[in-house]
Amino acid sequence: MSDQDPKVKGRWLPSVYYYLATIIGLGFMLGGVTSTLIGLRHAVLPELGDQYYSTPYIEGEQKKPSVADEKRIRAENIENERRRGWSKAIDGAIFSLVGAPVFFWHLRQARRREPELLGHS
Repeated sequence: MSDQDPKVKGRWLPSVYYYLATIIGLGFMLGGVTSTLIGLRHAVLPELGDQYYSTPYIEGEQKKPSVADEKRIRAENIENERRRGWSKAIDGAIFSLVGAPVFFWHLRQARRREPELLGHS
C-alpha cells in the first residue's frame, strides 16, 4: 500500500484523538483522586490544615485576644477547615467520576482501532 491510497490517508487521526482524550480523562481521574484524598485528610485531621495555625485575631481590635477568644477562634478555624476538607473531597470525587468513564471509554476505542491502524484488518 502506498501513502497515496485513499483508504490509508489519515487513518491515524482518530487514534490520536482517542489517545489524547484518554490522557485527559486520566488527568481528571488522578487529579480527582488526589484532591479527594487531600480533602479527606483535612476533614478527618483539621489540625493539620492552614487555618488551625492562623493567629487568632478579633476584627477591629489591635490588642491580643483573651484565652477564651483564642479557644473560640481556634474551634471556629477547626470547623471551617473540616468543612473545606469535605467540600474538597466531594469536588475531587466528582472529578474522578467524570474522568473515569472518559478515560476507560476512549482507551477502549483506541485499542479497538489499533489493528486497523497497523494494517491487520
